[in-house]
Amino acid sequence: MNDYLIQFALLRERAFREPNNPDLFRQLLICTELTGNHADSRALYTDLLDEHPYCSFAWYNLGWACAQLNDPEEALEAFEYAYITQPFFQEAYRACAELASERGLHQRALQCYTEMHAHAGADSEVLVRMAECYRLLGNIRQAKNCCRQALQLDPEQADAFFQLGACHAAEKNYSRAAWWLREAIRINDRREEFHSLLAVVYGFLGKPRSVKLHLWKAVELAPDESLNWLRLAEFLLFAEDLEAAAEVLEQALENTGSVELLYCNAACLFLTGKRHAAFDTLLKALAADVSRHAEIFRWAPALRDDAEVLGLLSSYR
Repeated sequence: MNDYLIQFALLRERAFREPNNPDLFRQLLICTELTGNHADSRALYTDLLDEHPYCSFAWYNLGWACAQLNDPEEALEAFEYAYITQPFFQEAYRACAELASERGLHQRALQCYTEMHAHAGADSEVLVRMAECYRLLGNIRQAKNCCRQALQLDPEQADAFFQLGACHAAEKNYSRAAWWLREAIRINDRREEFHSLLAVVYGFLGKPRSVKLHLWKAVELAPDESLNWLRLAEFLLFAEDLEAAAEVLEQALENTGSVELLYCNAACLFLTGKRHAAFDTLLKALAADVSRHAEIFRWAPALRDDAEVLGLLSSYR
């Protein structure tokens, strides 16, 4: 009858009797995802693991419950126990690696992907994730090697082309970076991060029309991603196209509530002489996060000598 709370209650009793039943734990996880009873879920798996400490499925589900309850360290530990108690548990390796990457723990993520690769054999997607970790850790040479291996397995692996582009961009070889990124977009032109990075690379190559084209493509593909809107607005501001920048910022704030965009919008309003609206926007930005007040000077450095602006900032601080 699709009553997932009742399903969860019935299945939790069976879990203690059937700790090696993967389908049961998979259904428990689905029930929790659909009902949001993550606290009950964590309590269940904590109790169950007291009786069955080597139940890898319980560790895995516990990891997801902790992640949803904003306890990433406990979640990472649970995912690790899941693949320690069951060495070929690919879902646990992947969950641990992805969460570690989100937390900026790239060495920890790399360890997971490396072990996945050792257990599962050749896999272009895993090799690309390893490449990303190596790149973020500063090991560009090894990152490139992983990408080349991935392309040998799958010549149309768009993420491998993207990572190679990012590697060359990190080395400031922007012409080569642009070539790899164009190849990534040829394979998949629906990835906003591909367009976003190519726009940055074109900026270094001094190709403003291409920068603008790919920044617009990035915001169209991911309108809720504030960084792409900010890059587009900055590009227009520094090109002194204030009217276009104002329109972009208005659209951006309809799609995302980024504090940085508020400060940028305030700067744009000051630059266009709309001081009343600028002060209103600046007040909103200060109320949202006063610690970032200095960001307004990135786009309007002349405001450092504006007595009214400095007075407002001083009163807030």
